Formats: sequence, structure tokens, C-alpha cells
Amino acid sequence: MRFETTYQTFVGPVLPAKRTTISEDEAHRMIGANLLAGFVTHVHTKDARGEQLRTRDGRPLTVVALHGARLISAMEFIHVG
Repeated sequence: MRFETTYQTFVGPVLPAKRTTISEDEAHRMIGANLLAGFVTHVHTKDARGEQLRTRDGRPLTVVALHGARLISAMEFIHVG
């Protein structure tokens, strides 16, 4: 499985969002590295009604938010294959 990933950081100067395509293993390593760095990771795959998050064209979506003392960054994973 591959993901199209958009990554946005909100600390210091806010840089433009980065977009890349990564494998499922790379996505897990990215999330795990942030956990080891001390960030609290919140993974959202469902909305408030309990339904799977989806993009406008219907592809499954996962949103990962990293928190320290405040929201540090967010990553959006769109399933592309």
C-alpha cells in the first residue's frame, strides 16, 4: 500500500506543506520516529459519527497530528494503492 502524504509544520516559521508519496512502512517509521522524539501522536481515521475519513474523491484518508505543548504538525495520508 502506498500513501500520498502532505506534511505541515506549525512551529517557528510556517513553511509550505510538503507532499510526497511513501510506502506503508515508511509512513509507520515516520510516525514512530516522532513518537520516539517525544511527541504525542493522535491518529484520526474516523469522523465524529464513526465513519471512515475520505477525500473528496472517495479515497480513504488518515490524519496524524503531533502534539507537544501545542499542535506541532499534521500529516495527511491518502491511500493511493
